[in-house]
Amino acid sequence: MNILIAEDDAITLRRLQHFLEKWDHHVITAVNGADALEKFLDQDVELVITDWMMPEMDGMELVRRIRSGGKDKPYVYTILLTSRGEKEDVVKGLSEVGVDDYVVKPFEPDELRARLSVGERTVRLERTLREYGKGLEKIVRMQTRLIRKTQEETILRLLTALESRDEETGGHVRRIGLFSAHLANEAGWTREEVEDIRLAAPMHDIGKIGVPDAILQKEGPLTADEFEVIKSHTNIGGQILGDSEFPMLQMAHEIALYHHERWNGGGYPEDRSGEDIPIAARIVALVDVYDALSQDRVYRKACPLEEVLENMRKSRGSHFDPEYFDLFLDSIPDFRRIAAENP
Repeated sequence: MNILIAEDDAITLRRLQHFLEKWDHHVITAVNGADALEKFLDQDVELVITDWMMPEMDGMELVRRIRSGGKDKPYVYTILLTSRGEKEDVVKGLSEVGVDDYVVKPFEPDELRARLSVGERTVRLERTLREYGKGLEKIVRMQTRLIRKTQEETILRLLTALESRDEETGGHVRRIGLFSAHLANEAGWTREEVEDIRLAAPMHDIGKIGVPDAILQKEGPLTADEFEVIKSHTNIGGQILGDSEFPMLQMAHEIALYHHERWNGGGYPEDRSGEDIPIAARIVALVDVYDALSQDRVYRKACPLEEVLENMRKSRGSHFDPEYFDLFLDSIPDFRRIAAENP
């Protein structure tokens, strides 16, 4: 093992070093706590033997610093070497400071060797568990990426089916996901939440699978009855995406169901308003309108940007959540870049 000795008494230090090297350990020596702490932080140390009473920094403080400042280092076993063998001193060292063991001076080599054996087994076990934990973390990360990839592929397959019926869906759904993720990120959402809405938002119109082609692809204005059929896509989408245990699909369910609600009420399918509308649905309601107005559709040409923004400003606080609308306005340059990259 790599053993660090902190001992200001030269005779004791030489004696310790002699036996440890005799037992095939690699020894690092320090003459006080400060010197020992510097060497501990700079080298791979597995076990520390430290005197209690030392100049500059005593053994108790050294162990405290090792426990508090060496969190990024593997576990280190500590043995306190002291002439103070009273019960209260031992309890203080073991319970309050975090010392693993102690040896009373003058030490007996056989006793020290036995205690080193315990320390070595403890260090090996702790470090094995640490590596095992790292391996588990790696497996979890890989499984998480696999799940995310599977979810994304499933979404793309669903949307491919819709795209075959609605020629304006392809680029639109990609942009909706990217626009929504950008706004969520600007609002301070977590990385996982941003990724969830990036995947969930493109499914906002998945319910259009249940709308007849004659209505979905109609180039002229819709009749009142036809518009009622179109409105049903929210409930259809909610049914398709409902009852999932995955947070991303739960978010997609809320988006599909509520992205046509309005901030001040009057939307569909439930006439919700304000914060009763899920945040993700409020975001998609905003970017969906923006993309619809700023891109060519089967029934009309794209509107100029200033006209789009002017029309949308009139709906701040009525159709759109005002807080997210302000974030949206600040993000227009990013939205234009995203649209150019995803025609």
